[in-house]
Amino acid sequence: MIFNLYLQGKSVLGIAKELGRLGIKSPTGKATWPKRTIDVMLSNEKYMGNVRLLDNGKHDAYYLAEGNNPAIISKETFQSVWIEKQHRSNVIEGEVGSRRKSKKYSSKK
Repeated sequence: MIFNLYLQGKSVLGIAKELGRLGIKSPTGKATWPKRTIDVMLSNEKYMGNVRLLDNGKHDAYYLAEGNNPAIISKETFQSVWIEKQHRSNVIEGEVGSRRKSKKYSSKK
């Protein structure tokens, strides 16, 4: 549901509010969902059944175990969310580093 809401145009904050409105508790059992939890979920390959091994987020080298666990979402859905996240991002990666696209950002959906 979280992935589908994101693809329908909801922001991370909008998804958190929708989950609260529906009475769906966070993974820790709280009534409110932290934005960071949803953002991490949208970037986690485990939901499509893959696991990265020997990766702490800082290394370029890792092993990808595909089909390691049952997939909750399709590979196509995960890739669509990843593309949408890149599109919505306010950061541009360039040859000299990263910079902001604009100083204005709205997440009011």
